[in-house]
Amino acid sequence: MNKAGRLAFVKAVLSAIPIHQLLALAPPKRIIKALEKIQRGFLWAGRAEANGGNCHVNWRRVAWPISLGGLGVHDLERTGPALRTRWLWLSRTDSARAWSGLGLQFSADERAFFFASTTMQIGNGQLALFWEDRWIDGRSVSEIAPALYSCIPKRRRKLRTVADGLQANSWARDIQGTIGIQEIGEYLQLWHMIEHTTLSAEPDRLL
Repeated sequence: MNKAGRLAFVKAVLSAIPIHQLLALAPPKRIIKALEKIQRGFLWAGRAEANGGNCHVNWRRVAWPISLGGLGVHDLERTGPALRTRWLWLSRTDSARAWSGLGLQFSADERAFFFASTTMQIGNGQLALFWEDRWIDGRSVSEIAPALYSCIPKRRRKLRTVADGLQANSWARDIQGTIGIQEIGEYLQLWHMIEHTTLSAEPDRLL
């Protein structure tokens, strides 16, 4: 089999087999390295391992898209988090899924990636989480008022929607613990930023 055939095999088989596991599991880096070693060896030498003399291009470049000069082989280290982040998206946008509400586990990095990549467009306020989502001009309360955010019990952060929070300003009742000058200043800032927020009949949209 020539290199073109081996490349097609790597894409269709050796890269595809781990995808189903990567959808749900975050394997140790040594496993990812072992899988890439097999792919690299088969592509360049037609066997499980290849030494430096057989490898014509750095593997990271092989994983670049074809449009950028790579060969389009999946970068498993980056593909895994991207696939698992998709579950985070679906858990917020499609509650009809059979697994919805099962409490899927995600790493801190995956949650941070999802958070940094999304914003919430407010409609009726029933999907957006008041304390967690980036719904205030593309920012979240934790970004605007970090000290005040730390005064909110974790359970309330996960449950309080924007619609609930704006109803009679009930978000203010979530604040607990010791309140200092900084927290008061952030409280007033947050109040000023959201006091004219109006909801509509349209559903919220995760962007």
